[in-house]
Amino acid sequence: MFKVLAISALLLVLATEAANLGCKSQSNYSVDGKCPEGQVAVGGGFNCCDKADVYDIDSYACRGESVGPALGGMCFDGALAVADGECCEAAQAYAKNKK
Repeated sequence: MFKVLAISALLLVLATEAANLGCKSQSNYSVDGKCPEGQVAVGGGFNCCDKADVYDIDSYACRGESVGPALGGMCFDGALAVADGECCEAAQAYAKNKK
């Protein structure tokens, strides 16, 4: 029984860490990690974003120079968080090809 619980806990942690979600539009603060209907928690659960604007940060890269670090997966308006914890001007961010 303990082995089943341990394996389940490990899989939950891996699944949670696999989703590094960001928001392509302006986000709002979550309340106790909960978001209104139609929105998803991003930025470690501290922010809410419309479902249509959610993306996987780790699948994006930057064509140009980083404009600074992404704090909790969030960047200033006009920039997107990309892989390696950096912010990139939205016009310079692109989705990496998945193999």
